[in-house]
Amino acid sequence: MPASSSAESLAQQARFVFKGTVKKLNASTMPEIEDTERTVIVRVDEIIHAPEVLSHYAGQDITVRLSGRKKVKVGELAVFFTNGWLYGKSVAVQSLGQHPVGQATAALLSATADPVRNLADRDMKKHYDEADLVVSGKVTSVRLAADVADAPRRLPPSEHDPHWQEAVVEVDAVHKGKHDKKTVVIRFPSSRDIVWADAPKFRPGQEGHFVLHKTQKTQRGSGRAGARLAAAAGAGGEEAYTALHADDFQPLHQPDGIKALLNAPSPDDH
Repeated sequence: MPASSSAESLAQQARFVFKGTVKKLNASTMPEIEDTERTVIVRVDEIIHAPEVLSHYAGQDITVRLSGRKKVKVGELAVFFTNGWLYGKSVAVQSLGQHPVGQATAALLSATADPVRNLADRDMKKHYDEADLVVSGKVTSVRLAADVADAPRRLPPSEHDPHWQEAVVEVDAVHKGKHDKKTVVIRFPSSRDIVWADAPKFRPGQEGHFVLHKTQKTQRGSGRAGARLAAAAGAGGEEAYTALHADDFQPLHQPDGIKALLNAPSPDDH
């Protein structure tokens, strides 16, 4: 595998990616870590992408727990691909791997100066790539999902019932996938329960971008939640589009996120 592909693959898995300088081997910035055989102290020189909780460590020394047998040297400059591990007066992260600063990491280092935004954009791109259909349009009506009205009688009642509804969306444009009809029906949980709290709640008049997934692809869960999601596909097991993730809908007036992704130039444009 080329080094550049390896770096990109690691970036897809890591939540905290940064350029750093190794300062001390077999050491830690946190007294809680007693086994320092695989830990090193690294100064965070530049954060590439990060969740909010790790976005303010530029210029600070942190602990990195190395993976595998690859060794590093004091003074070595590298891009570290890590995930959070321990939090306290300092922070410790677990490395998935690291790469020397060079051609393989050039694309990562050319990202915007906001590491939280970089991570959000990367998450959105992945979410878009995994979608079966992406459209823009307007919600014209919302109704009870008729073919799941009997689901509570087929399954034991639960405080986590999704209360499935359907939004009928008038399609203005198809950005990914194939859809020849003028409308698309989207199933969504209207429940405000914690299990479904982040799912979009549609109402007539909403305009925006819809990132949709077929129910058969979302039935990977098990147990009662998986059974209820299967029930949403209908007794006959027919496919239906669902919106279950916070990023499955973005209002038309929101400037970034999916809109920025759709407006980005294609590699074929160069």
